[in-house]
Amino acid sequence: MNTRSPSAHRRRLAAAGLALVAIAGVLAWWLWPVDPYGLPGADWRLFKKRFVAAEGRVIDDANGGISHSEGQGYGMLLAVAWRDRGTFDRIWTWTLRHLKRKDEYLFSWQWVPGKDGAEGKIGDPNNAADGDLLIAWALLRAHREWGDYKYLQAAGQIVATLLPKSTVGTWLGLQLLPGTVGFDKPEGVVLNPSYSVFPAFTDLAAMFPSERWRPLRDGGLALVQTARFGKWKLSPDWTFVGAHWVDLAPGHDPFFGYNAVRVPLHLAWDDPASPLLGEFAKFWESPPAKKWDPATVNLATNSFGPYEALPGMLAVRDLTLACAKKNKLTVTQIPPLSTEESYYSASLKLLVKVAIRERFAPKRN
Repeated sequence: MNTRSPSAHRRRLAAAGLALVAIAGVLAWWLWPVDPYGLPGADWRLFKKRFVAAEGRVIDDANGGISHSEGQGYGMLLAVAWRDRGTFDRIWTWTLRHLKRKDEYLFSWQWVPGKDGAEGKIGDPNNAADGDLLIAWALLRAHREWGDYKYLQAAGQIVATLLPKSTVGTWLGLQLLPGTVGFDKPEGVVLNPSYSVFPAFTDLAAMFPSERWRPLRDGGLALVQTARFGKWKLSPDWTFVGAHWVDLAPGHDPFFGYNAVRVPLHLAWDDPASPLLGEFAKFWESPPAKKWDPATVNLATNSFGPYEALPGMLAVRDLTLACAKKNKLTVTQIPPLSTEESYYSASLKLLVKVAIRERFAPKRN
């Protein structure tokens, strides 16, 4: 005798149907082609969790938990790339409230958190030109993404202040001063080649025309071409430009390292075919007696530092080699962000992924 009720039978059929749908979903997940140029959501979620405080402060965990204009600019750029307007607005609002200088539309470069519950404060009121540039660039990209005129207006105000106050003429052409105070000396000028963010120059020049953009771009490229030191002809973190000469900057470590690694990133992001990438590629491809990629190279002695390159630095290496060899590179070829990476390594890695997407992904109609 069949004691099963029609309703119980229907429930079993429905459950079987749901199970089939679930199995189909799993199969679709495994078999559906992954966009090799897509920006992984997991990377951005981990970056936010580890380095973006609730109020919008981007935390440099390897430097005592400080925040700086560079980090705020990187956070804003990445938020736009991942189309996360809420996080973008939080980072921008904190930057405006805590780093904007009272007398002009530039930003103090360093903010130090307080101890034992005390309120944080500005650690150094001087600006960092790369931070200002990154923030302006991120605001311009935010305007393009979300159409809010307030972003464009703020970007224009930064550019209008930065170009006259943080540029200097040299025999190599117009250069970006690292900051408005302390770098222009009687005998020459201290410069940081990695502060020339060439793709930012290109984008900002298209929206905010100025007779300074072209000389600034040409001068930055001339600095990269000329200020090369050591047996591998690498850019230094800091260089000194005199009347008609260049040298390693006195008072700074003579390294190709944590700063200068951004030079090939900026070159490749702006122009993957740049011939200036060649020397960096040669170094990373076959420097003699190297068992692993060093984080720093002493350009005065040609010796390697004791620490291995950060994962983000290795991502810049991979991008550089792909461009120099004219190879294709996808976002999926760069390892995902890990929980062991520092703020700076994570920033470099995610910026490389954005650059790959923008320069290597097939154009879509």
